[in-house]
Amino acid sequence: MPDQFDSPLVLIVLLNWNSAEETLAAVQSLRATDYCNYRILIVDNASQDDSLLRLRPLVSGDLELMESSINAGYTGGCNQGMKRALELDARYVWLLNNDAVVTPQTLSSLVSLAESDVSIGLVTPRIASLDEDRLTFAGGIISIQDRLYNETHDPAVAREWSARYSGRDLVIGTAMLVRTDLIRSIGMLDTRFFAYFEDIDYSARSIQAGFRNVVDPNSVVRHLEKNRNTSPFEIRPHYWYYMARNESRFWRKHLGLMGSLRQSWYSFNGFLRHYNRLAELHESRDALLAGLWDGWLDRSGPYHPGVRMPSLPSFLVNLYSRRGSLQTQSGRSGESVRT
Repeated sequence: MPDQFDSPLVLIVLLNWNSAEETLAAVQSLRATDYCNYRILIVDNASQDDSLLRLRPLVSGDLELMESSINAGYTGGCNQGMKRALELDARYVWLLNNDAVVTPQTLSSLVSLAESDVSIGLVTPRIASLDEDRLTFAGGIISIQDRLYNETHDPAVAREWSARYSGRDLVIGTAMLVRTDLIRSIGMLDTRFFAYFEDIDYSARSIQAGFRNVVDPNSVVRHLEKNRNTSPFEIRPHYWYYMARNESRFWRKHLGLMGSLRQSWYSFNGFLRHYNRLAELHESRDALLAGLWDGWLDRSGPYHPGVRMPSLPSFLVNLYSRRGSLQTQSGRSGESVRT
């Protein structure tokens, strides 16, 4: 790898919220990187445990700790990192989940690919399961004009999609390398999503601005994966809320109210299939319905435990959901959950 003077500066951003143990392990992992020119920024999103006491001793010449007074969500916390990258005149910012596991070569591989073409705005490694030897993300597509998005764990399928939908590749936010020229062009993450779907939105905005999104086939990051098809009962209520809300909000943002009605209907039916499967998990069911309702009303902000869809709409939705087996028609078939 070239020395520090030949390598562009990368700011690595780790978002911490009541998870100091994971963040400490991530920092230790990053210290083993073979990439020379990097800095680390930990953004603490108003943790309520002992995170700050444990993280403050890490502060050094190449590691900063930013202490937020409020929980600004995944989007708000990452935006603080993007803003700091611009202040440092870094060429890239690496938004890395603090529970992801990286190898010493990962960052070098991502930067090398990004440096091969100045039109590349976003780069992601392939993502693998933390506890199994299998890929969970090998690529995807996002096409506003075709009204679809999808992701796959199969590299062959990913290559086929990339060829068929040239220039409309999707990246996900688990370990997303962002060129700061892209940030200057399109701005930062949309804070109205708060958490989840902001990476889909950013991929779409990158494409609309004329940049390329690419998956690095030579690097893999491991990350805890839960599958809402095979393991729906392991998924926490806030996930159901944000995904049900933000999928319809995403389509409305890019297609307008009338243009997004079909996609929102597909999404609605897809989430009702999950709702029927969660019969014994009342908090998750309530969160899912509340997300559908708030998405329809184009609301944003954080999830609040106990939030519910109003009684009359909830009654009508329950009547509809009992009409038989609902088929999932939403665009995303991979059903992978990043928590």
